[in-house]
Amino acid sequence: MSKRAAHGGPLGGHHERPDARAKVAGSTRYVADLALPGMLHAALAVSPVPSARVARLELAAARALDGVEAVLTAGDIPGKNQVGVVFPDQPIIVEDRVRMVGDRLALVAARTPEAAWQAAQLVQPLLEALPGVHDPVAALKPDAPSVHEGGNLVRTFRVVRGDVARESARAHVVVEAEYHIGGQEHAYLEPQGCLAIPEGRERITIITSCQCPFYVQQAVARVLGIPLAAVRVEQAPTGGGFGGKEDYASEPAACAAVLAFATGKPVRLVLPRELDMQASTKRHAVVVRHRWGADRDGRLRFAEVDTVMDAGAYIGLSTVVAERANVSSIGPYHVPAVRVATHVAYTNNLFGGAFRGFGAPQVTWAAEATMDKLARQLGMDPLELRRRNVLDDRRRRTSTGQLLPRPVLARECLDRAATLAGWDEFHARPRAGSAAAWEGMGIGLVLYGCNLHHGGQRLDRSSAVVILQADGSVVVRVGLTEMGQGNLAAAQTIAAQALGVDPAVVQVWQPDTTTVGDSGPTVASRGAHMSGLAILDAVRRLRTRLDPVAAELLGCRAGEVELAGGFAFVRGEPERTVPVARVAAEMASRRIEGIATGWHRTKARRFDPETGTGAPYEFYAMACHIARVKVDADLGLVRVEEVSAAQDVGRVIHRDALEGQIQGGIVQGMGWAISEELKLDRGRLANPSFTDYTIPTAADAPKVKITVMESEGATGPFGAKGVGEPSLIPTPAAVRNAVCDALGVEIDRLPLTPPTVVAALGERHPFAWLLSERQVDDHERLATVDRDG
Repeated sequence: MSKRAAHGGPLGGHHERPDARAKVAGSTRYVADLALPGMLHAALAVSPVPSARVARLELAAARALDGVEAVLTAGDIPGKNQVGVVFPDQPIIVEDRVRMVGDRLALVAARTPEAAWQAAQLVQPLLEALPGVHDPVAALKPDAPSVHEGGNLVRTFRVVRGDVARESARAHVVVEAEYHIGGQEHAYLEPQGCLAIPEGRERITIITSCQCPFYVQQAVARVLGIPLAAVRVEQAPTGGGFGGKEDYASEPAACAAVLAFATGKPVRLVLPRELDMQASTKRHAVVVRHRWGADRDGRLRFAEVDTVMDAGAYIGLSTVVAERANVSSIGPYHVPAVRVATHVAYTNNLFGGAFRGFGAPQVTWAAEATMDKLARQLGMDPLELRRRNVLDDRRRRTSTGQLLPRPVLARECLDRAATLAGWDEFHARPRAGSAAAWEGMGIGLVLYGCNLHHGGQRLDRSSAVVILQADGSVVVRVGLTEMGQGNLAAAQTIAAQALGVDPAVVQVWQPDTTTVGDSGPTVASRGAHMSGLAILDAVRRLRTRLDPVAAELLGCRAGEVELAGGFAFVRGEPERTVPVARVAAEMASRRIEGIATGWHRTKARRFDPETGTGAPYEFYAMACHIARVKVDADLGLVRVEEVSAAQDVGRVIHRDALEGQIQGGIVQGMGWAISEELKLDRGRLANPSFTDYTIPTAADAPKVKITVMESEGATGPFGAKGVGEPSLIPTPAAVRNAVCDALGVEIDRLPLTPPTVVAALGERHPFAWLLSERQVDDHERLATVDRDG
């Protein structure tokens, strides 16, 4: 056997992803491809207005349409009319009050999708308009209309550390700013969809495109009034999620389940793109106010941050997102005194939810903008300002007071990204200065807490099952989902490495709530981390039975058995081998159990929610992105030419999947930065299609240069850290700072669409006289409380 076979393994390799061929060939079967005999199709009748009282619903025309088998309202729900994942504030079907455009008024099941959606259009609601509110800041005023009883302030999170008054006196420059940061559509390729298959009125199976089968299980059990054990949820192959299929996927599943129980037939629901965009969750829009100060040497002295987050009509996961935003507001910088307040406000807008980065992208964008403003006021290179303040092995305490373990790689990320981007060379040469091509370069730096925040630690657990078959092949089941990010490849690689086999013999199956324990949601870059640790626990248990059999065949002690390259061998004597497949066959012939379960839960941490101090996360990943842009100042068009990314990854599990995550995160972050604008008109999305909501195409993608840093110390499988979210978070900030560098102006709104860029140029724009006559102050318009419904 070769030395590589004895001591190597697939970890960090380029082997084929297990789901790649079927997806490339188009043979993967998504929810919309599934069909059963007698299956019905579901549709939703939804509110066209954001705030109203439901006086009456006219259902006769819908029920009379040929092919319609059920039209259900709130009174037809057999269990609780409630789908709120954290707060019980959201009905599956509204009873007497509409709070957002897209609220469900009735559910329809018909024999064809055309009949179902036609019937949904025939549901006639009589709605009495109520005052609404669409600006989160205005929503917190005493005279604002209440979206729910008890007022619009849901909760305030804080970080209180150090003496701001004392440190303010030591500051030489102070920057005050107000940032308006827009939301973002998930733009997953596959819209929300599910198939509900009833077994009488006792049990039900849900096959769904989702990120958390266990959330779906809980919601369906609640609305049907049956035990969790009577609800089987199987994750279908999922065509993208980005957070949009974490909590929201429970809603279509609950709708389909209610219709399936009512009709006794399988029911499939797939949302049309326009309705999906109108009704599903979004990245939260926020307003962030900063007051930051630094001394003459560029050392940060204090930072005050006040953020108002637009939850929309229902809480969903807004408070959970706000927890992360709150403790992420300062970034990877040493600041002696910190005051952060993060307020969550109800409005009658689309409701916010999980989205890649989970609140950190918004506050990071603001923090990095303020760092550049401080650099300009100090007359200092933005790179140098960050070097003087970034956390490192000497200064390891975060803004919450958590002591980071060594190595702290934020400074190394910064320096390696700067080298990769050619920062010094770019700033030493003359800039392109024509109106058609103003050039700029900007930095974005992030400290990202891996896994769930302390407030959600009860969900930070993971389950796995590993089965060694008689032929040496391996079945792996985990509770965390694949949605395109590479979790199947990660789980396959980790299991193959631990068992010493080729990844090709490991089959990882989609999660099923009847085969693994509740593993929480696939979010917070925890998929590979938590799946992997549960797999390693299962393999450890399996090896208590495998190693003695291998030792007997090898003629050594069980403690001397090593596994690699498809063989069991004696430690220190790689020539003494036996194939793992032979060991598996021997176990099967002796009727020795070849199955093991694994479990992982994170260690308890100390965190004070009143002051926001302590250890909100188990460990952190760092990343620095540097963007180079060209800006057409006449048209306000931004072209991102290149992004250089330095990522702290702990240990690479699958090289291609890792680089794919970084490239995808950069492009998605770039889209949010320059083109993806949610245009809301009193709660209605005015651009609910990819014709008018502009996401980047392959032609828009910048050149991406990547360097990764591997290190010891992280608690993930083989030392790996999460990469999915740190790969997006710095990019929008880097793009904003690059655009401001190119144009010599400050832009405090996101996204940087052409009108925003042109408006920021003001009198410097060649057509300023025309723009000044036509420009509309969007914030003033939005701040007007809509009192006429």
